[in-house]
Amino acid sequence: MKKFLLIFCLAALSALSLYAQVRTEDVEKSVKVRFRLGEATLDENYKDNKAVLQRFAEEVKMYYNDPSAHFGQIQILSGVSPEGSKAVNDRIAKQRAQAIVNWINKEIKADVGFRVEVLGVDWAKLIELVEKDPKVPYREEVLKVLKTTPVVTIKNGVEQNVRFNTLRWMHNALPYNYINANIFPELRFAAASCEFWRESTPELKIISETPVKIPAEGGQGVILFEKSAPDDIVPIAENTSEWLKDLTPGLDKIAFVAEPNESAEPRTTNVSLKYYDKVYEIPVEQEAKKPEVVAEKPVEQPTLAITSSKSVDFAAEGGQDVISYKKSVADEVLPVATASEPWIESITPTADGITYTVAANTKEQPRTATITVEGYNQKHEVTVNQAAATPACRPFYMSIKSNMLYDLAAVPNIGVEFYLGKNFSIAGNWHYSWWKSDPKAWYWRTYGGDVAIRYWLGKASRIKPLTGHHLGLYGQMITYDFEVGKKGILADKWSWAAGLEYGYSLPIARRLNIDFTLGAGYHWGLYDEYLPIDGHYVWQATKRRRYLGPTKLEISLVWLIGCGNYNKDKGGKR
Repeated sequence: MKKFLLIFCLAALSALSLYAQVRTEDVEKSVKVRFRLGEATLDENYKDNKAVLQRFAEEVKMYYNDPSAHFGQIQILSGVSPEGSKAVNDRIAKQRAQAIVNWINKEIKADVGFRVEVLGVDWAKLIELVEKDPKVPYREEVLKVLKTTPVVTIKNGVEQNVRFNTLRWMHNALPYNYINANIFPELRFAAASCEFWRESTPELKIISETPVKIPAEGGQGVILFEKSAPDDIVPIAENTSEWLKDLTPGLDKIAFVAEPNESAEPRTTNVSLKYYDKVYEIPVEQEAKKPEVVAEKPVEQPTLAITSSKSVDFAAEGGQDVISYKKSVADEVLPVATASEPWIESITPTADGITYTVAANTKEQPRTATITVEGYNQKHEVTVNQAAATPACRPFYMSIKSNMLYDLAAVPNIGVEFYLGKNFSIAGNWHYSWWKSDPKAWYWRTYGGDVAIRYWLGKASRIKPLTGHHLGLYGQMITYDFEVGKKGILADKWSWAAGLEYGYSLPIARRLNIDFTLGAGYHWGLYDEYLPIDGHYVWQATKRRRYLGPTKLEISLVWLIGCGNYNKDKGGKR
């Protein structure tokens, strides 16, 4: 009889557990308000108190008014900064805790209990805040005081606030002033927190893919599930099929064993899970036994392999070569070969290899082409590299020129220019005329020259030297005697000039340019003024010339000389 009663009680407890409700949702809401130094009145306009209190009230009311939610006890914490004595600080902390209790009773009107904890001065929190703030002056010394100095001592029966006083006066109060302004306000607070929860009947969520697939060979299987709330209840698993055995339930899965399926047809069954007051049906499918298939011997695919080098180098003169290959089968099929460039010529596949010819490279740049060999649905590439043609001569750039403005003035002249490299050149000009007619008292005499250092710039000069824009420095020396029937001017000694020039050399033919140049600078020297009288030249005065302005003007016909010194886009031969 006693044994029967024990079994009955256990069964009853098991049945009750299947219909019990459990906590399925836990929510905690909290609020923290700040207080001014030495005050315990809750000021909603201080810092962000109003916003946090309003949010806390709305959240608490939402859960408190929900009949499905349960409301727990409210925990109150309060703290102070360490300026006052322990008795004063404890009194203020209690008043701050009571202030937030009064506010909750007034604003939320929740019929709940309170658990109040007065922290007083939270020295551990103060140390944590100092450690996190790198701007605290003498931070390491401050932390040492906070961690090692006693909070209070008794001297002559009087309590001494040793730790606070040490912090207050160290380093002329520099650390204290910073902490008082930035950290102590964090210790003057009152906080409230409360917990809400809901209760419901837990459910299962099957997370295995359904139906659960089992191969024809059978073996271990598993059904995975999740619970809506954690508990220690193991679902009850049942199945009536003979081929599904050893059902083993657990807290998150049901394991089972499936026997091999010897039939040519698939088979299906259900596993039932009982959890609290609900039953879940999970289908399980097992594949049919697969018929044996005799694999056919694969047909061997012929292959083609290149046995010679896949990268060939040729000199500029070109020549012939052979691409050797090997086939895996003996047949009369020849591969197909094509070239990517026309200078690969006479490509001829044979049973021994693929012959081809490389034409001579007449250009001064190397070149590359690809020969593609195809056969048996396979493709191979051979790279052909050919060197550039060797230049016929070493590049050399110079020019001979004549200023056509001097030629119009009956002043024979000649100039020469040499390219120095790196966009620099040196140029020199010389002119000479000595025309006279004594019966008419007419003289046209001058000789001299100039030297210039030029820098060539612009795209044209990068393509070919001595072409395009140029800037330069020049120096001149000249002597002259001009007289055309009136007063004559004679520079009996050298006159000099120096300045800056700009010009542009324009290609007009294969070996011809026209150079336009204008120079401005300073000209100086002595000259004599005279008059032709009765067949004599009578001196009048000697003067000094000082002139600043244009001293050089050229429109020169330029003949380009040297290997590679020609205008490539103007036609003709080199």
